[in-house]
Amino acid sequence: MIEEEITLKIPKSIVNQIDELIKEGYFSSRDEFVRYAVRESLTEIAISKKMSREECKKIWEEYKIRKKDIKIDEKEIEELLDEVDKEWKKWKKLKLK
Repeated sequence: MIEEEITLKIPKSIVNQIDELIKEGYFSSRDEFVRYAVRESLTEIAISKKMSREECKKIWEEYKIRKKDIKIDEKEIEELLDEVDKEWKKWKKLKLK
């Protein structure tokens, strides 16, 4: 993976919290914490852009009513919804830790 160096200005109180997490052994360095925080934030944003399973099902049901003559693989749709559910549950578990 190609890395790019960036410079951040973070309030001292937050830096102190990061340093405390490092002392407690949660992270080995500030760099590790920042990489983790950025990945988590990007994941949260990506997930927030997705609809809930209920919203997807509602749209799917409305679509089926309007497009009765169109053949769509319902099994494939269910598998996709299951995959979204799994990712959502995995993300929620990480957020609760």
